[in-house]
Amino acid sequence: MTLSPRTKFVLMFVLFAMPITLSYLAYFFWKPTTTNNFGELIRPVVSLPIEKFTATDGKDALPNAAATGYRGKWLLVTRDSSACDASCAAKLYAMRQARLLVSKDIERVARVMLIDDDAAPSDAVTRDFAGMAFVAAKSSAWLATLPRAANDQSGGRGFIYAVDPMGNVFMRYRADQDIKEIAADLRRVLKASQLGKDMEGAVAAAKK
Repeated sequence: MTLSPRTKFVLMFVLFAMPITLSYLAYFFWKPTTTNNFGELIRPVVSLPIEKFTATDGKDALPNAAATGYRGKWLLVTRDSSACDASCAAKLYAMRQARLLVSKDIERVARVMLIDDDAAPSDAVTRDFAGMAFVAAKSSAWLATLPRAANDQSGGRGFIYAVDPMGNVFMRYRADQDIKEIAADLRRVLKASQLGKDMEGAVAAAKK
C-alpha cells in the first residue's frame, strides 16, 4: 500500500512527538507511591489563563512574553507587594540563583514577579534582580488561580511556583526552600521534557 505524502508526514510527526508526550505525561500524571522531588507537586496541575501583562517599568524583561502570558518558557513565579520587603527579596534571590544553577538550560527558564498592588517596585529592587519580569497583576486572574496551601497565612505571598511552558502550575515551593532543591527539580524536569525547546524552535522556524 502506497501512503500519501500527508499520511507520511502525520506518521512521522506522531513518531517523533510520542517520546516527548509520554515523558511529559509520565512526569506529571503518573502517581508513584514515592517521589524524588523537593517541591510540593500540584495534583492535578492548575492551568493559568492566557493573559496579557504590563511590565511595571514599561519594559518587557522577556521580549513579547508579557503579551502572550509567558507561554513557551518554564517559569518560576511569585506574588508580592511593590514594597518587596526582606522576605520578598529572599524569594527573588532564590529564584535568580535557582535559575543560574540549571546551567546550560538557563535560557529555557524565566522569572516572574506578580505585583499585587497598585505601585511599582523601587529602582533598587529592579536593579538588584535584573532580568526578573515585574508585572502589574492586581487584577490578574493568575492571583486567584495560583494554588495556595491549605494552611497558608501569607495571602499567597509565601510561595514560589513552577509553571511549565503551556501555563500549567505543577510545583510549589516554600519561600524558604533550599535553593539547591529548587534547582534540582528544575534540572530534572528540563532533562525529562523538551517542552519549551520545541516551542522556541517552532517560533524561530515561523519567522524565517
